[in-house]
Amino acid sequence: MRRPVAAKLGLDVTVEKVTDYAVIAGYGIASTPGIVIDGKVVHAGGLPKPDDVARWLAT
Repeated sequence: MRRPVAAKLGLDVTVEKVTDYAVIAGYGIASTPGIVIDGKVVHAGGLPKPDDVARWLAT
């Protein structure tokens, strides 16, 4: 499925909503939403800006 920012970059991404607090805490995220890309926490707390998402996906 393509998401708006990913689509602009020509990327297909899979988005998984995780609600299990143990899994969230396992990433060291204390404030949601948290964003994990390829196993690495790139953001926690508050909604990220589209430019930030594009930068995370491009790396």
